[in-house]
Amino acid sequence: MRLALLCLALLAAAAAGAQDRQGRVTPGEWVVDHHRAFGPWDAMCDHRVTGEMREERCYIRYVDVFSPRPDFAAQFLFVTPGPRIEIGIEPGTRFPEDGFRIERDGAALWSAPQAGCLVGLACIFEDAEAEALLAAMLAGDRFAFDFTDRHGAPQSLRWNLAPFAAALADFEAEAARRQ
Repeated sequence: MRLALLCLALLAAAAAGAQDRQGRVTPGEWVVDHHRAFGPWDAMCDHRVTGEMREERCYIRYVDVFSPRPDFAAQFLFVTPGPRIEIGIEPGTRFPEDGFRIERDGAALWSAPQAGCLVGLACIFEDAEAEALLAAMLAGDRFAFDFTDRHGAPQSLRWNLAPFAAALADFEAEAARRQ
């Protein structure tokens, strides 16, 4: 069931991203040319051609649909070069102060420093903050999220970080190959 929900979320995300440059819904311009799954983590690269220019991008993604319809809710994480890490949280989500963390053997190694992350607003890490988050993800064994979702339901998500190092290595190699 969880796999089916994940597939539905990925299809919905693909449809949402399948827009042309004017925002019209289209079949999409991006063509996937690299995809490797590392447990729940996907290392992806795709491209599109504009005139004579070829644009390429690579990223790691994790999509967690934790509540199906009718109270649909999901959370995602994208890592892109820079590094830049964006964690997508549903508006209206509320985390307690320690509810957004990386753990190793049950002890917190890192917790979200940004207030926006704790209340479902922008949750983006760049430069030194992204480097610190990546280091914690590599050192931790799980990403833990305890929160009340936008529908008022308590949630407790645990993302396995064991396969993340392999996903990151693949992503970095593919991104470097495309430069």
